[in-house]
Amino acid sequence: MSGLARSPQEAMILGMLAAGLLALVVAGLLRWLRAGRVWTDLLVPASFLVTYWLAYNKVPSFPPVGAVNKVFFVAVTGTALGVLAEVAGRGRLGRALVLAQPIASAAYIGAARLPDALPEVAVAALWGLLVMHGLSGGTDRAEDESGARQAALLGIACAGFAPIALLGASSSSLQLSLLFAAALAAIVATNISNPDFGFRSASLLGGAGGMIAVAQTVTLITRKTDMLALAVLSLAFVAPFVVDPVLRRIRATNKATRLAAFVGMCLLPVGASLAIVIARYGSSFPV
Repeated sequence: MSGLARSPQEAMILGMLAAGLLALVVAGLLRWLRAGRVWTDLLVPASFLVTYWLAYNKVPSFPPVGAVNKVFFVAVTGTALGVLAEVAGRGRLGRALVLAQPIASAAYIGAARLPDALPEVAVAALWGLLVMHGLSGGTDRAEDESGARQAALLGIACAGFAPIALLGASSSSLQLSLLFAAALAAIVATNISNPDFGFRSASLLGGAGGMIAVAQTVTLITRKTDMLALAVLSLAFVAPFVVDPVLRRIRATNKATRLAAFVGMCLLPVGASLAIVIARYGSSFPV
């Protein structure tokens, strides 16, 4: 995309349009074909891998050298394990993998800094575990709403993480975050009323797991992350546990209205996180 653009901002916009359009076409095709949840579950991790390629303009060689290259294979491995767990019908195995993956990715990405940075790796692992729990955690939402909500939450979190990544001296992570957010927005828009849309093990391990690995890379490697802004942003993952009681109180029954209310709740900590970034860095914020 950089070859077609006259500035980094244009390259970013073109990349977001390309990622969103591609996700929209593939998601629309799968819906038209009435593909099952195993297939639609691949939309999110596939989008992450494509946006990684768009952001870094490469597919890393194996074995990977460096944390950024490791992120790609964290996502690939997570996708493969998620598909296997779903095909085998091993729900408990999928749940165990979802909770174990952030710990494994933190250790894998931070391996070069162990044992000196063991506390940092442990904090990154715990943060990833809490994020995964929020994405996969239980509410009493209707089954056909869960996938759209989870994908929307992940997309909002990606967009909110972008300025934090930029402050962490990682412009490529900023680009990846925004491109992936654009792809997720297209996926949600296409599947907002699709009962066959799946955000299951492959989406969690491959898509969300990949983005968690990106955040862990920024925090463990560049070590310039604004931890307060990241902590406030992470409050978005509390939304799945509080949204349904709120929706019952306001008696929201329309699916689109319920999803809009959920998105609004997720956006509150994202806005607060952005306000912290602007307030703390002001004119020195790199744009």
